[in-house]
Amino acid sequence: MNWKASFSLVALFICGCSQQTLYTGLPEKDANDMVAILLFNQVNCDKVPGIEGTWNIVVEKNQFTEAVSLLNEVGYPKDKFSSMGDVFKKSGLVSSPLEERARFMHALSEQLAETLTHIHGIVTARVHIVLPDNDPYSAKTLPSSASVFISYLPQVNLDDCVRDIRQLVTNSIEGLTYDKVNVVLFPATNPKERLPLNLSTQKSPYTTILSMKIAKDSVLKFWFFLGALSVGAIAILGGTIFFLKQKQSSQS
Repeated sequence: MNWKASFSLVALFICGCSQQTLYTGLPEKDANDMVAILLFNQVNCDKVPGIEGTWNIVVEKNQFTEAVSLLNEVGYPKDKFSSMGDVFKKSGLVSSPLEERARFMHALSEQLAETLTHIHGIVTARVHIVLPDNDPYSAKTLPSSASVFISYLPQVNLDDCVRDIRQLVTNSIEGLTYDKVNVVLFPATNPKERLPLNLSTQKSPYTTILSMKIAKDSVLKFWFFLGALSVGAIAILGGTIFFLKQKQSSQS
């Protein structure tokens, strides 16, 4: 192994000592998006393979809080929604009509919420549905209704999308009318407002040594291992020279 390879291994070991796991078990698309967001905001991170085809994200320990806040701002990690197949899993138990109705409403709410999160600017969404159990033989019936909660990025204007969102929900629920859908928008909190002053205004936690980016709190470790590597290389070189001289003397 040449000195460049040894130097790289030492550097990787030092960097690994200062890293902390941020999230585990992520789908590859979410992991790629999260890494791109963090790197764009000067947060040093890596994506490493997890179990069963998932991915983990690791960041520098001194940037852990900043990384969590940045990802929360844009809605990562994404909420996990139940699909119709998850809610209505086949089992040997017989469900009552009330249970089936409750499960259907839950599945429908989950699917609508997931659809809304695909709209640009929406961080998270919740859909609450009310489907009255009207008596088919009664002349008086209660209308269905729905309330939609949306958290969105402050820099994105969603006012023009409210009408489309109401129409989407109306067309997705049987018996629901447009005037019975209420949409409420809440801007997501800016992560810089939640960060301590020393984190939101801190300088770069890295320094450059021998054209390599090293965490400032790892500089002493870096020079220690580099010194140990140099001493070892000198010892090996000295031993090789001594051996060659001894061999040359014996031959002469």
